[in-house]
Amino acid sequence: MESTSRQVEISEVKVRLVDEGGDGLVGWASCVVNGALYLNNIAIRRGRSGEFVLTYPSKRSRSDQRYFYFNPITREAKRALDEAILGKLGRGEATWRA
Repeated sequence: MESTSRQVEISEVKVRLVDEGGDGLVGWASCVVNGALYLNNIAIRRGRSGEFVLTYPSKRSRSDQRYFYFNPITREAKRALDEAILGKLGRGEATWRA
């Protein structure tokens, strides 16, 4: 497999905050990657030291193995998603979930 560094462009970011989230849940995010792929149900959580972190949708098998529906696999993709989504949250551009 050929490995090349590609620009990851994140657009159409939407952040919906929740009033009362369990397990550190602060809200949900969606976005479009490179104008071609829509991602939804990205959880925004408060980490143990108070920082915001993104967690991606997954399911667990009967043996407790975790399978992600999608998640970033490169540092560049993780950084782009973190900056776009958490940046919007930090700028106060999130909406409250109805």
